[in-house]
Amino acid sequence: MARRSPLNPRYQKHAKVGSTKKSASSLKPKREAGSAPSAPSKPKQPAEKKRALPALPTSPEIQRWRRIWWALFAVMIVTAAVSYLPSLRHNATAQRIGMAVLTGAFFPAMYIELVVIRRLRNDLIKQQKGQKKDAK
Repeated sequence: MARRSPLNPRYQKHAKVGSTKKSASSLKPKREAGSAPSAPSKPKQPAEKKRALPALPTSPEIQRWRRIWWALFAVMIVTAAVSYLPSLRHNATAQRIGMAVLTGAFFPAMYIELVVIRRLRNDLIKQQKGQKKDAK
């Protein structure tokens, strides 16, 4: 048997005794069977087009920093994969070196992503907005 939820109003102290939800089987249809359709047909409206996110602006400098970021990311993946080799798995020195390389690639990658590229992209967006205002 299901547990009674204390959040249900029927089981709270201030509830009206004997108040329950009416059964769906006791409801009567609002129209006779075979009569006019239940709702007037409305002309179909075209579905709203899904708005795609605007493409992030890029520049050669952003692309150069993005390539550096991908290189650091690849170093992290390779280091993590190598650290799981059975011959190196129980070697403490190899694990420490692997962790140092992983950390040494992770923090610069995050700095590039969160600071350098973001700053360059925001500057480029401001510059493009300024050009649009000047063109109008």
